[in-house]
Amino acid sequence: MPLTQKSKNIVCAFLNGLYIPRHNARYLTWGVSAVKNRQNDEKRYVRHLGDLEAYWRMRRWECPFCHRTYKFEELEPLSMNKCGKCSREFYVPRKIGDYFLVATCGEGGMGSVYEAVSRRFPHQKLAVKLLSRRARENPPNIRAILNEAEVSSHFQASEFIASSLDSGYLEDEFFIVMPLVEGEGLDKRIERLGKLSPQEVLALTKHVLAAEQHIYSKGYLFRDMKPENIIVNKYGYAILLDFGLCIPLEKARCPDEEFISGSPYYIPPERLLGNPEDANSEIYSIGMVMYHALTGSTIYDADELEALARRHVATLRVKNASKMTGIPDGIAKLLEAMIKVSPQERPQTFKEVYDAICQIETTL
Repeated sequence: MPLTQKSKNIVCAFLNGLYIPRHNARYLTWGVSAVKNRQNDEKRYVRHLGDLEAYWRMRRWECPFCHRTYKFEELEPLSMNKCGKCSREFYVPRKIGDYFLVATCGEGGMGSVYEAVSRRFPHQKLAVKLLSRRARENPPNIRAILNEAEVSSHFQASEFIASSLDSGYLEDEFFIVMPLVEGEGLDKRIERLGKLSPQEVLALTKHVLAAEQHIYSKGYLFRDMKPENIIVNKYGYAILLDFGLCIPLEKARCPDEEFISGSPYYIPPERLLGNPEDANSEIYSIGMVMYHALTGSTIYDADELEALARRHVATLRVKNASKMTGIPDGIAKLLEAMIKVSPQERPQTFKEVYDAICQIETTL
């Protein structure tokens, strides 16, 4: 969807490193009618939270269909339980610290994400990520989730980032609390639609650039750009999440990692070589995601990745012009520049890419 002029102002402000008060940005992004809907939702959250607290104090839970009550000890939390009276299934929440986990949002290799409510944030839907028992067997996974919580807490001023609100270790669980982003993962959206229109890809890329600029202005590099880490919310805006690989700029510029982290389809060549990374490295990854969204496939398939890695290590030039068939000329030219093997040959700032996109939009 094209950006409105007011939304463009938000993106431009972030790209220029300006601060926007959250209440102003919220109204500009969502519009007055959306804010009114949110206020109605907030009232429902508070009522729902009060019911949860009452049941929790009694240590009982009720089947929502036949109203038979159960002791919590008789039920399996965070799963569907079958009622012994009416035989229908109902979800049983769990409380961790100040947070009631009330629905499962998704599961992955590192753990699960749950919708949650809390008296600490009474007017907001939350997402709580729990590290799985299996993932906890690998100490780097624990460090990654703790790093994600600590790092992303610095990015709360951006409307295009799902940053950490709280984190810790309680009830034998490592957890992170974030705002719940209601929408569709970019990976799922590409899979469902086949590919996205050039107009939508450019609009979403502007949001991603704004998020990246905000992260960069705080002295960090994101380093995990891929469709799975972008959610298109219900208002059509791209929200960046998952900061497990995000590190300070000085560390990215002086790498000493023993292992290569990140998705092979999107990581920049310099990471394969153990060379310094900067904004131009993120621009490479954004270009790879743009290509995927525009065409419905990654620019290199699994068979090409090994050969590509060898060419990078041998510092051979990689030609991508033949892969740009069907992409509008202006976008193809920008993508070719963004995914150059040499970091110095790419655009060097997020604003440079943003300005190029604005120019391209006038021709579509």
